[in-house]
Amino acid sequence: MAMKSLRQELRRAPEFLRWRRPLLVLLLAVRELFRPFLYWYVFDIFVTDLRLSVPESYSKETLDIRIYAGNKDLPKALEDLTSVDDLASADIELRLKRGDVVAVVYADGHVVGCMWLTFSTGMELAFGTNWRIEPAEALRYDSFVSPEWRGRAIHSLLNNALNNYARERGVVRTLGGISVLNSQSSSLARHFRKSRAMRVTIVHLRGLNWTHRRALGAPLKTRFDTLPGFPVRSASITRRK
Repeated sequence: MAMKSLRQELRRAPEFLRWRRPLLVLLLAVRELFRPFLYWYVFDIFVTDLRLSVPESYSKETLDIRIYAGNKDLPKALEDLTSVDDLASADIELRLKRGDVVAVVYADGHVVGCMWLTFSTGMELAFGTNWRIEPAEALRYDSFVSPEWRGRAIHSLLNNALNNYARERGVVRTLGGISVLNSQSSSLARHFRKSRAMRVTIVHLRGLNWTHRRALGAPLKTRFDTLPGFPVRSASITRRK
């Protein structure tokens, strides 16, 4: 498993270098170097209020967008998405059967991107830190765009499609988390000048099974639960205005 993971990371290395500034590349390299002993994440958390106008896509591409939901769409989703961004057929089946939906973008019949939406609480952010999804909320997650299509605002097409889908079904807000090291995905928030609702830092020391969590902007418990089995030393800091 370790060798497989290493090979996957090496295949993705050109994309890391293409889209990230040198400082981010250095931080990623340092994090991977210490992976056997210590690992960390920093996520910016965003909330979209669907009672206001839904952010429009700013992509100039004219592409086919489809949304798959439930057992009726499972065969097509399996056919088109298995192996996309290393998605396994079992994962796709599990997600659709629990009520998740996926927006898929096609160019000439080929998948160029996808993004998932769940209405279920309990999705893991990292190391036993799980999203808390309230009624009339949904979580956007696992956004992927094919390397050759990156830089064309495909992410904004997917974001718009899922936000509209959610609003039509009575959802009043959608949530999302973006790693601060993922400068490409952060471009959507920068384009709309969207302020983060919270920044969450998670540090996990593997040998001692010790986890530290820190939230800036709002208490961690407003959006996340922690699982047993991940001992916690956490701190939540509300940003002073």
